[in-house]
Order: sequence, then structure tokens, then C-alpha cells
Amino acid sequence: MTLDSKHLVQQLRLSGPYSVIQFAKKLGVSKQTVYNWESGKTAPDLPQLIRMYIVCGLNPRSLLPQKKQQEEEVSKDLGISE
Repeated sequence: MTLDSKHLVQQLRLSGPYSVIQFAKKLGVSKQTVYNWESGKTAPDLPQLIRMYIVCGLNPRSLLPQKKQQEEEVSKDLGISE
């Protein structure tokens, strides 16, 4: 699965809803940094992405792969019951 960070950043910002300037201030970065993320010129690193989730009131754990769910799906596909 590929993370399309430019769309994710914009979706997170708009869910706030925050302007670019407001979002940048909340994250402690420049507005140019937010513009660069949203245009795809650069991408946020993991700590910045986690902070975005927190600022927007979302659980950053949702970024993690859902291992248990994946294991259950594989077991079901293989016909293995627990």
C-alpha cells in the first residue's frame, strides 16, 4: 500500500478545518512546508504525520497496519480456524 502523502496532508488539514497558515502554526512548521507537502514536493516524516493526526483529533494508531485483522483474513482464506 502506497501512502499518497500530498492528498493525506490536505485531507487532514481540511478536516480541521484549518487554513494552511493555521495548520502550519499548529504543527510548528512554515506555511511553505505545508504547501510543499500538499504539492508533493516533499513529504512529512512519521513524527510530523503523527502530530497532524493528533492536531486533527484523530488516533495516530490508525496509521499502523492492522495486523490482527490481516492474520484473521489470511487464516480465513486458508481455511484455518482458531
